[in-house]
Amino acid sequence: MDVEAFSDEEYSKIYQDHMFPVSKNVMKIVLSYLEEKKGKPFELAVDAGCGSGRSTRPLAEYFSKVIGIDISEIQIIKAKRSTPQENVTYQVASVEKMPLEDASVDLISADLAAHWFPVDQFALEVARVLKNRGCVALHAVYPKFSIQYKNYSETLTNLYTEAINSIYSSQYNICNIIKSEYQDIFDALPFADKERISGITEMGHMKLAELLGFIRTTPMYQSFLTKDRDGAIAFLQTLEKKMADVIGEQCVQENLEVHFTYFCVLACKS
Repeated sequence: MDVEAFSDEEYSKIYQDHMFPVSKNVMKIVLSYLEEKKGKPFELAVDAGCGSGRSTRPLAEYFSKVIGIDISEIQIIKAKRSTPQENVTYQVASVEKMPLEDASVDLISADLAAHWFPVDQFALEVARVLKNRGCVALHAVYPKFSIQYKNYSETLTNLYTEAINSIYSSQYNICNIIKSEYQDIFDALPFADKERISGITEMGHMKLAELLGFIRTTPMYQSFLTKDRDGAIAFLQTLEKKMADVIGEQCVQENLEVHFTYFCVLACKS
């Protein structure tokens, strides 16, 4: 499944409804890095591969102007509809040919998106559009979560991890890019001043239905759905039953404590 899947309207809605929020801890790291390297004021941020604006809107309070770009017109339409901030705009564009002037951008950010980018072309475009001392921040969550709930934490975590691994196994290349913590992208960025931060943790509360909804947001599951709709639906139903049996049907509406782990690639144009 390639990035054109993000142009599917039904999938776009699933992604918007079920993808969890941007990590606040990652956001703090990115903004601190930009302030250290470039300093304020923060004028222009670009969210590359912005999708429906989930990772674009949180930037609005820190920058004078934010632009979200994505190759999917449907995603951009949804982003515009769900963005109230007046300093945020969106454009249909590719990350290898951004509609931006040379040396005009303070920050290029990509959340859960860079593993889809053409690495070399994106790296060159980043170098073109960033200001001197401008920064790029590429971050993603590992396909592994820890679920805490009463005495059932280990069992729930193992069930969910097994399901995630099964889904991700259909996209070895993407999975390996994430597991490598964007090593190829890190190497391709033409800046001497760069670093990678691993093990950034975040905790949230999700109901069982929301955890299953996250699996539906993955392109890997959508690919499964396209190839074998009945099998994909049965896969989620089986996982739901197994997890509900563990916590008890009467508890399926209770919040589960979910721990996420992120990594972030940071670089500064000097």
